Amino acid sequence: MTDHQVLALEPFMNNQAATTPENLADGRLNVWRNSLPAQAAPLELLVDGVPLRSARLDGRGPDNVRCAGQRIDVPERRWDWLYVIGCGERRVRDDITWHFADGTVDRDRFALSDLWEGRSDFGEELALRTDVIHYPYHVQERIGITLWCQRVPVTSRKPLTAMSLPRNPAVHLFAMTLVGRRVVAGADGDPLIQGASRELS
Repeated sequence: MTDHQVLALEPFMNNQAATTPENLADGRLNVWRNSLPAQAAPLELLVDGVPLRSARLDGRGPDNVRCAGQRIDVPERRWDWLYVIGCGERRVRDDITWHFADGTVDRDRFALSDLWEGRSDFGEELALRTDVIHYPYHVQERIGITLWCQRVPVTSRKPLTAMSLPRNPAVHLFAMTLVGRRVVAGADGDPLIQGASRELS
């Protein structure tokens, strides 16, 4: 059995990716101020049984996190994976920093494909592909924007308390969910991972 923790990103949202034809100039998804067409509802996905939900994408304000080293507290426990919906301005590779309960830190590498090309270069699942792209002064047909679902391992087995996003303005994140195996107590009170054997042969 696995547990999921959908992270609330609204307090960290500092960038607007979706616009309407009435506010095209508000888009800031890349250096050319492109944006995706506003959606009627938040983006909701179930990938590998993991739920992901974006903020509203209605074109009325910030809807994603442009990475600038933000530190995000998480429920303290062991986690195995971080699933994200995001995109890169071009293909990007960077690190997420994990902060553990014992005061140590670690880093794991992650990568996101380009929002323009519509091609998964790092094995991501497709999260959203639009039919048009918004420019600051017009709507361009036959070109779209792509958002991806990617996952990042939490390699260390220590209890996690927080994460720090990379300082990379080319990385945009729309949703994040932590995934971990359920921990139960053994007969002697020791924690066990559900489904694991107590004896190793």
